[in-house]
Amino acid sequence: MTEHHNEPVWDVVIIGAGIAGLTASIYLARTGKTVLLLDKGVQLGGRAISNEIAGARVNLGAHALSKAALPILHEVSVTPIGSVPKPPDTLVFKGTNGENKTISLAQLLLGSFLKWREKCQLLRFYSSLRKVDTSVLHNVSLRAYLETLVSSPRVRSVVFALVRLSTYCDAPDQVSAGAVIEQLKQDQVLYIDGGWQFLVSRLTEQAQQAGVLIRTSSVVREIAGSYPQMMVSLKGGSQLTTRHVLSTAGPLDTLALLNPALSPSEAKPYHKLAPVRAACLDLVVSGMPQPKTKFVLGVDHPWYYSNHSAAASLSENPAHEVVHVMKYLSESSKSDPRQDEDELKGFLDLIQPGWREHIIKQRFLPRMLVSHGSVTAENGGFSGRPGSEITGRPGLYVAGDWVGDEGMLINASLVSAKRAAQKIIEGRGKDKEGIHYGD
Repeated sequence: MTEHHNEPVWDVVIIGAGIAGLTASIYLARTGKTVLLLDKGVQLGGRAISNEIAGARVNLGAHALSKAALPILHEVSVTPIGSVPKPPDTLVFKGTNGENKTISLAQLLLGSFLKWREKCQLLRFYSSLRKVDTSVLHNVSLRAYLETLVSSPRVRSVVFALVRLSTYCDAPDQVSAGAVIEQLKQDQVLYIDGGWQFLVSRLTEQAQQAGVLIRTSSVVREIAGSYPQMMVSLKGGSQLTTRHVLSTAGPLDTLALLNPALSPSEAKPYHKLAPVRAACLDLVVSGMPQPKTKFVLGVDHPWYYSNHSAAASLSENPAHEVVHVMKYLSESSKSDPRQDEDELKGFLDLIQPGWREHIIKQRFLPRMLVSHGSVTAENGGFSGRPGSEITGRPGLYVAGDWVGDEGMLINASLVSAKRAAQKIIEGRGKDKEGIHYGD
């Protein structure tokens, strides 16, 4: 849409140009809606951006794209290119004297570290996953569920480590067993060539081709009114008139924008969401001392190591590789950033002795936001998350990794973005041609 001195009345104003905001804008604009996409930053993409470091594309911490996300990406004409990483080749256990011990996956399954009955418990758990009725497990914590199935504490620790890998969440006492098993059932993941910036760039291209107007450095101060006349106020005093607003900001950030505020009971689901965070050490290296060690998980420690260049093209220089080292943070234990960084470097000393001599550039992100909300048993699993429509506020919608009754991480962002767009298209303000998107 061409801007005029008199600001137009938009069909939809979207707040936040991350994965959810960009995706929703494409669905909406393709039906003829006039869409304005606002982002407070100077760069689009939110937490999905990749930084250029020493000629390499480096994500903000370790990112993996679930193949379950591909159908929606394909609908908005985005086709990521990349490869499936191999499973973790090494696991780190705490020994009887407190020292850390590395064990290969082959040793775990074929050697004497696990007893025969423990191996059977582990294989039985994974072989039965697809048959599990998760509908009765959303109010049950992962730990409570596993304790009924797996008698070996060591095997439970292995499962917890694999759950951390799949969900990025280190909260077995809180996370919903039903939600976790749904996540574990998902197909493989991809490491994307060019990093997640590839997704951001392609989504941006499709949004602009569909006619979305994008404004960066636009800080929203307030959302007022309801359908069919809503007002979005920006820092600096300017106001935008729109029929619908879709916020893809976080839950508390969205609440803070609303005038009038939601009632305490309406706002309760937003306040109950617990963010998921990780301490991330991102490295650009000239190879590593142990090149065959590409993927390591801590079992008794919440550690992660992966050479993402083993599965994706991330650097202009073929001799340079991108490695991500991470500690999954627990909200119940407030860790010290300096200690976390030292801990991750000690982890590297264990699995890649001499790694410091290979460093080209490194970056430490002490409390990287992975997700705005873990899916907890206390909240009822997926059904406890806020829906895409704000109750009592016609015209106001939300989308993101904390919204809706389906999926985690980027899957939740994409599904909620599509659903919010569908509700706007099919709801009160139907597009001129009456085009609808079905589920």
